Amino acid sequence: MTCTFLGCDRPAVPGTARCVSHKNKIKCSIDGCTNQVYARYLCVRHGGKKQCQMLGCDAAVTRGSFCVEHGGSAAKRYCIELGCDRQAHARFRCVRHGGGRHCKVEGCNLHARSSGACHRHMPPRNGTKTKKSHALSRRTRPALCSTDHVLSYDVSALPAWTTPLDGIDYSILNLLCEAPKLLAGRGNSPRSAPYESSFCRYGG
Repeated sequence: MTCTFLGCDRPAVPGTARCVSHKNKIKCSIDGCTNQVYARYLCVRHGGKKQCQMLGCDAAVTRGSFCVEHGGSAAKRYCIELGCDRQAHARFRCVRHGGGRHCKVEGCNLHARSSGACHRHMPPRNGTKTKKSHALSRRTRPALCSTDHVLSYDVSALPAWTTPLDGIDYSILNLLCEAPKLLAGRGNSPRSAPYESSFCRYGG
């Protein structure tokens, strides 16, 4: 024989109709109701809990005088796992303890993020580029100007007091000086013309 309380399938204590957990609990005073008493010898369904003050509404109130549908606030539920203080979601558990939804793709045990799928199996949105395609488009973008005409300095031809890094500096300086000329040859406005006058005088 099992416990006569609604939803309880534990074996009843010998000589009683209730299990160990419910043997000292009182049933609702309404005839035929097997729910546990909440207050005033009534269960929640039959008025043991405070009801909504909205006319015609018999929903239970968690806080205040109205139910959630009529402007009342809902109390946060917490995970039923021992020692866990996180907010509960599905099955009265937090995400870490099994309360989250899993991906709808068969064999995937990751948590669902959007449309029932995880971030790996989420369908691509229209009009957006993936990270891979975006990176490829940046790599294949045409260069602003060609470096074929840029002179490179021979480190061995530099003065004795220079270092190999000085040769790189001179090459960069030469590129800055030649860029306005290359842009002007393409019909673009040489916005970097001030660099030509200052840097080239320094390099010359």
